[in-house]
Amino acid sequence: MDATIQRAADLIRERIHEIDADKKQLEASLAALTGKSATKKRGPDRPRASNNGRKNAPRGQRREQLLAHLEQNPGARPSQIAKALGVSPNQVSGLLRKGREDKLVRKVRGGGYRLTAR
Repeated sequence: MDATIQRAADLIRERIHEIDADKKQLEASLAALTGKSATKKRGPDRPRASNNGRKNAPRGQRREQLLAHLEQNPGARPSQIAKALGVSPNQVSGLLRKGREDKLVRKVRGGGYRLTAR
């Protein structure tokens, strides 16, 4: 490795070590002030944070909504699906990608999607 790159990497590692030490000190100070741990860990009894105060959909619900929408609206485009389901286009893209992998949906001419023959 080039000496300049090696020196830069060493400086970065050194700074990370300093930041870790500062973090531990700050967490200890916060715990002393509040009597609580500074880091909050999500356990089985602590639900995942949701967006904008909304609850997350139960596992598999969005997939079922997607399939039901495509059954009623074959050829629907991702933006139309997102609007109908009330989710982001990125989430719909992920659902469609997984649906294609599982051979449940297929892309049609024009950018839309439809259910595959079951």
